[in-house]
Amino acid sequence: MNSERQEALYLRLVRRLGLSDPEEEVQLLLWDVLEDARSEVLSYLGVRELEERFEPKVVELAALFFRRDRQELESAMLRSASYSEGQLSHSESYLTPNELHAGMQEILSTLARYRRVSC
Repeated sequence: MNSERQEALYLRLVRRLGLSDPEEEVQLLLWDVLEDARSEVLSYLGVRELEERFEPKVVELAALFFRRDRQELESAMLRSASYSEGQLSHSESYLTPNELHAGMQEILSTLARYRRVSC
């Protein structure tokens, strides 16, 4: 994959996550999760080179990985929150590791028909 395509994936990921001008630490994490997602898709498909048509799934998977990795900082894994003012009440719930794994499997399963299986 050339650097132009990598940069395009990075920018798509930034837009998908709704980040504007991410700090250097966040930028590094974004590049890391993109590479992790790319590797995961390549491994799942059983190929060595990523075709352009699979790039949206890499971005989707990278977004999931980013949310997992940044849970404590941005509460990105927040599934629901409630607040009531009458009797001060606050509750939050987060995605569990099982829900994250299910999300990853759901993304990868859309690529199942393209898998190369060898004996």
